[in-house]
Amino acid sequence: MVKPMKYNELAAKLRAAGFTSRQGKGDHQVWSKGKHTVVLTQTREVSPGLVRKALKAIEEEDK
Repeated sequence: MVKPMKYNELAAKLRAAGFTSRQGKGDHQVWSKGKHTVVLTQTREVSPGLVRKALKAIEEEDK
């Protein structure tokens, strides 16, 4: 089971994997690399579902 993660920690993992960010609507950040896109809200903690989606995108881009 994936646990919630702090936004800064997840953003650092995405940045290290080569994802780039751009501003979305409001407090949303759109992270993308290749065909994978992850939309995160800039909150203190990111929900387990979004953490799972982001980690899966990182894993698939590394293949």
